[in-house]
Amino acid sequence: MLAVLKILITLAVIVFLLNRKVKMGNAMFAGSATLFLLTGLNLQYLRTAVITTITSYSTWEILLALYFVMCLEYQLRTSGTIDGLMAAARKLLRSERILLPLMPAFLGFLPSLGGAIFSAPLVENASKPFILAAESKTAINYWFRHVWECTNPIFTGMLLASQLSDIPLSALIAHMSWVTVLSILIGWLLFISPLKKQNAIPSDDNPDTTVGGYHHIALATGPILANFSLVVFFKLPASVSMAIVVATMVFILRQNVSDIRAMLIHAFDRKLLWGIVGILFFQNILRPSGLIKDIAVLLNSMDVSNAVVIGAIAFVSGLLLGTSQGFVAITFPFIAVLSPNDLNLAMLCFVMGTAGHMLSPTHLCLLVTLDYFKADYLKTLRPIVFLEIIMVAAAYIAVSIT
Repeated sequence: MLAVLKILITLAVIVFLLNRKVKMGNAMFAGSATLFLLTGLNLQYLRTAVITTITSYSTWEILLALYFVMCLEYQLRTSGTIDGLMAAARKLLRSERILLPLMPAFLGFLPSLGGAIFSAPLVENASKPFILAAESKTAINYWFRHVWECTNPIFTGMLLASQLSDIPLSALIAHMSWVTVLSILIGWLLFISPLKKQNAIPSDDNPDTTVGGYHHIALATGPILANFSLVVFFKLPASVSMAIVVATMVFILRQNVSDIRAMLIHAFDRKLLWGIVGILFFQNILRPSGLIKDIAVLLNSMDVSNAVVIGAIAFVSGLLLGTSQGFVAITFPFIAVLSPNDLNLAMLCFVMGTAGHMLSPTHLCLLVTLDYFKADYLKTLRPIVFLEIIMVAAAYIAVSIT
């Protein structure tokens, strides 16, 4: 129980600071300091965490990938591509309500850490006909970007889950497809259905609008599809693929030297990049603390069903690590031992772990979206908590009736 108390205190410090508008990176380093003191780690662990954070390949991969995502966002925004895409999509879809969740959902197909920063400008544009608070736009962008968590075959978490549980990926996706359907449905009912249009978006009657619209659609979707292909089919790191895409767009958009310089400076968002470093440092302090292992042992020693034990471990792991691959790596080996090839248990584990990482203060997508919209942390999470309760309840009901 002491391990649980230490974790709760650490998370409380992080949440309190974020809610007080303390910079993301500073809040995460404060949480790391709290965890370091509570667990009694010595200076050797601290030194190792610092060195690992600075020298790790994953650190630079994430930082560079996100930096180039910011470069691409600048290219598409300043070239008028985003506005052109939204205008064309409005004409094609003829529904503002569909457009608003469609943008983050479409970009959610891409397995990019912190990729919500790319869909945020599209949500901002799509929300113009409605009067929405920053917290509502943040929640919409955040929720609909993650509706594919249990069904996207290129997500690292899904691939790892299949490998660790020895369950075919196709079987996992088929068994969890209802989760995506439910998440889209309840997200629509809570966020989109109640919306009423307040502002009219002027239409463009120019006869060339359709041609220009398709041009903007190609410019906006082309980089996304290219990045997808480079990562999935050519197995390139996300940072390399995004660098190639940005470099290609420089020529397509015919950016001059001053435009390129402005793009590179704009993309270097110190506050955002510092926040990412803070998250990675927190995880490097958390791992040697042994708290996750202690909590897993505690839950496993209780005289309760496998569904409750696995679900609780998955939720805590997701909450602490803020990534799907994190909770999968910790919890799916338990499934392999306690109930091999159990599709119901695997589904429950994934839903509970996703609920944890969707509510995690270390979830990169949440933090970058909060930063973009300048939204309040707790106000944004309230509807997400409500939706995740529905998802978890549905998962346990599905397990109990099958």
